[in-house]
Amino acid sequence: MFISTFSRQQSMRKYLLLVIGCTALGIVLLTFIHYSETGAVPSLKEELEKYLIVVLMTTMLGVIVSQIDRLLDTLIHWKNNFLLRFISGLAINISIVIAFFAFIGKNIFEIRGQASIKLVILYIIIIFIYEIFYGLFFSYRYYAVTQAEQLRSERWQLELQFESLKSQISPHYLFNCLNTVSSLLYKDTRIAEEFIRRMADTFRYVLTHQTQKLVPLQDELEFVKSYYFLLQVRYEYHLQLEINIPQNILNSMIPPMTLQLLVENAVKHNNISKDQPLLVYISAIDNTKIIIYNTKTTSLKPVTSFRVGLENIHKRYSFFTDEKVIVRDDEKFLVQLPVLKKKIVTE
Repeated sequence: MFISTFSRQQSMRKYLLLVIGCTALGIVLLTFIHYSETGAVPSLKEELEKYLIVVLMTTMLGVIVSQIDRLLDTLIHWKNNFLLRFISGLAINISIVIAFFAFIGKNIFEIRGQASIKLVILYIIIIFIYEIFYGLFFSYRYYAVTQAEQLRSERWQLELQFESLKSQISPHYLFNCLNTVSSLLYKDTRIAEEFIRRMADTFRYVLTHQTQKLVPLQDELEFVKSYYFLLQVRYEYHLQLEINIPQNILNSMIPPMTLQLLVENAVKHNNISKDQPLLVYISAIDNTKIIIYNTKTTSLKPVTSFRVGLENIHKRYSFFTDEKVIVRDDEKFLVQLPVLKKKIVTE
């Protein structure tokens, strides 16, 4: 009810402004015509009837033109057909002015002769200027709305990026890495050194790409390989990662940390041991889909927590393509990602 009342108030305010504007315009028009014919400004007392007639005509035409434009806005959108919308609005409103003076101006208001011709010409000029400003106003409003939507979209993307980032630089993740390094220093210094280097690579990748919307697939795969090395030190050869991606899609784009998130969740939600090894396989289909699937073992945690990460991936992909991220949970857990070409993303 409050919204309906507010809407009515807004509508009444618009019509009140329209009447005030048309009244002022009518006074200016009559003053101009009278001055052009006599060389003197008309007296309001002497020409009151003419003032009222011109003001009434201007108001009627203003209401008609505004309603016609509102109707045309629903039939021909400025965004899709700007030129057609401008020409149609101009032609229809000019035709209405001519018809108005041909049938109403002469018969009801008794405006004939030079005054009638001058008023028609002035109204046509005013409508032409009005349609130009109406189109420019829409363009500005559309630009402002588009910019606002783009800012909201970018902010949402950054929030999703931040959610992925938090899972990578969490204290728990860092604590596990440092514990592993500590144990390796007494067992194998060579692997410990490699582990530290790979850990640094993962953190460098995360911090470098934390604000980027997309990264090359090849960079993401290198990041996954470094991350896999850290996991392999912990799980030894009970965890296997195989990557078979064609060379011609390595330069395609992908939201950062997407593949890593899927690998991480495969590890997180499966029990990995000598008796229950886990295989994660990354490949492509027809150079248009990236497939990530993993075998399934005994679940360590409820799978529902995995949906948070999947929802994050769904939302991030929705910014760049209408193609859906497909998830299948059968004998193997499979996620299918659309390949994002550079030229498609930048359009």
